[in-house]
Amino acid sequence: MRLRMVFERDDLQRIRVADRPDPMWELVLSLHRARDGLSTRRYGRQRAEASERLDRLGPLFTLVPRRGTFPDFLTPARPVTDIGEGCEAVACTPRARLLTDLRAVFARRPAPGWVRELADGDRRWRHLVVAALREAHDALVAPRWHEVCRIVAADRAARVRALARDGAGALLASVPGVLGWNGEVLDIAYPGTRTLELAGRGLTLVPSYFCAGRPVTLVDHDLPPVLIYPAGDGGGGNPSPGRRLVPLLGRTRADCLRALTTPLSTSALAARLGTSVGTASKQAAVLRESGLVDSTRDGGAVVHHVTALGEALLSGEVSEPG
Repeated sequence: MRLRMVFERDDLQRIRVADRPDPMWELVLSLHRARDGLSTRRYGRQRAEASERLDRLGPLFTLVPRRGTFPDFLTPARPVTDIGEGCEAVACTPRARLLTDLRAVFARRPAPGWVRELADGDRRWRHLVVAALREAHDALVAPRWHEVCRIVAADRAARVRALARDGAGALLASVPGVLGWNGEVLDIAYPGTRTLELAGRGLTLVPSYFCAGRPVTLVDHDLPPVLIYPAGDGGGGNPSPGRRLVPLLGRTRADCLRALTTPLSTSALAARLGTSVGTASKQAAVLRESGLVDSTRDGGAVVHHVTALGEALLSGEVSEPG
């Protein structure tokens, strides 16, 4: 399954990288991280701190399921700079947009009665959703906002350098989750199969701290095209291995460790490294035995992610495992 973004000549001239984190995208994606069971150093403490408050986020967990789409109005198309501005945009969502978004999201799953009331413009439910957004921000995003800004800024700087040095094609090909770029079509790993015609509108790339694994985009094709992707994955935002890391681990294993700063399944890791699934599994196993990587089962897949020791090795805080 993949997302195909079809570019015209004008689109290549209208590629931009968002200049700051989008608080509403970070908020919505943090809801996934709060429930996905990945015990990464990046998310683990935040989830533990927020656990007592998650039971008050029922409406959001209905709108944003563990898998599948969520309403576009939760991530307003116009850029917002803080949670207050974002919540105001959600509160002022036109009734027609609410109806369109909720119909699209609940087309294949049953909608609770309150969702139908929200789609009809019920002010009470709109107020409760906004209140839940603020609660989620305070519990999940605010405690990490300084780190969010640091990771996103580093990733953006690296992408902009890549654009200036190598051009738009190289920039697009470097985005995590991109499977291929032929000068016209960008193939992206995606939960479903979709084709999005940019039609001269350009594309905004949005690095995200809380995005993990595959990139995401808006459901409505008529909204301004965006691609939200994991920040710090391959763009230089994460610390690169020091001089001694490749001789210590070997090139493939060092690349494997760096790739796993974003949680990846074995098959996704193999695609990222350009190796077979068997080789990727073996490299992850060696790193796991050294305490540099943890592996957890997610449905039918095994997901690997770097440990605190692995991150310390990458950042130069320690010079060798153990």
